[in-house]
Amino acid sequence: MASAFVPIAALPEDPEGDDSWLFARGSEVLLVDDKWEGPRPLSTPEAQLITNHVAQPLVLGRFEDETAHWWTGQLSGDFDVAAAPIDGLILTDLRCMIGTLAPEVWNVAGRATQIADWFRDHQFCGRCGARNGMDPSERAMRCPVDGLTVYPRLSPAVIVLVEHPDGRALLASNVAWAGPNPMYSTLAGFVEPGESLEDCIHREIQEEVGVSVTDLRYFDSQPWPFPNSLMLGFFATYTEGELTPAPGEIADAHWFARDALPTIPPRASIARALIDDWISR
Repeated sequence: MASAFVPIAALPEDPEGDDSWLFARGSEVLLVDDKWEGPRPLSTPEAQLITNHVAQPLVLGRFEDETAHWWTGQLSGDFDVAAAPIDGLILTDLRCMIGTLAPEVWNVAGRATQIADWFRDHQFCGRCGARNGMDPSERAMRCPVDGLTVYPRLSPAVIVLVEHPDGRALLASNVAWAGPNPMYSTLAGFVEPGESLEDCIHREIQEEVGVSVTDLRYFDSQPWPFPNSLMLGFFATYTEGELTPAPGEIADAHWFARDALPTIPPRASIARALIDDWISR
């Protein structure tokens, strides 16, 4: 099991030789596709070759059993991978790296995209327009005029596998997944201000497929950087209602038996973990 990642906000004195760098632009991360190791973060010597294309290097933290740090930074829009003086450089969407990067590296890369976006989007105070500065002691942008402090955004969302008393599970296909072989997944939705996780589960399931549930059981959580979610996984048990997919959101919803599943999400996602746990039981 990988050691825990320790977030760090204050910049170290200098990058160390064995530090790792995950520059980002939107949901894309910059990697070196090493023919022996596969995709990997940039080393410090490699990162120093392109720092003129980075807004500002930002430290992310380190793993608790290591001394080396992990860094990010927002790549400029005109950065050209092909023209960079680094062999094997690729700029790829983080979704494409699920299952390719080691899970602990993928999670740090997700952290990198979110921190880089947050730094880019809060250069100025949203209240008075003054230029913000980085807080030296915590991960925050602070206005020197009115003191407004902005932290990285985190959006909690519930994701739920609904079990029927007869042993089947409820899976639905989003309208965005339309095609000849659409994917089916568990139901999910963002938590509203002032709403508990439990209230959100009942509301979202009712809105998306028109059924009621009970017996909510927490399963696990997963950071999901598209763009800044924290997925909170639950199981629930169906009680009543006819499946009625929400127009414009849910293309189809069905009760599926374990031996007759449709196309389901890839491994490494919490949706798949919920489904796999249900299958194992």
